[in-house]
Amino acid sequence: MKSSLILTLTLGAALIPAAAYAERPNTYVTEFAEMSSKMMRDGQIQRVMEEGRANKAAFEALKQRELQQRSLQQPTYTGSVRRPR
Repeated sequence: MKSSLILTLTLGAALIPAAAYAERPNTYVTEFAEMSSKMMRDGQIQRVMEEGRANKAAFEALKQRELQQRSLQQPTYTGSVRRPR
């Protein structure tokens, strides 16, 4: 008797939040779809894509420049590293 009461209370406590969540409307998908179509209509999405491409190109150029500077700064070793005694 005691175990069935505990089981009932446990299941009830677990199912109440799940039922409340299931009744909540899925507004995030709707909001995203509306925002996305608005951005496509007014051309904002195209500007954002172009800015992203420009940022990527600038990042790649900076990375190349840093690699070149690093290769110039590193000493090149020629001959033996050991010093004569």
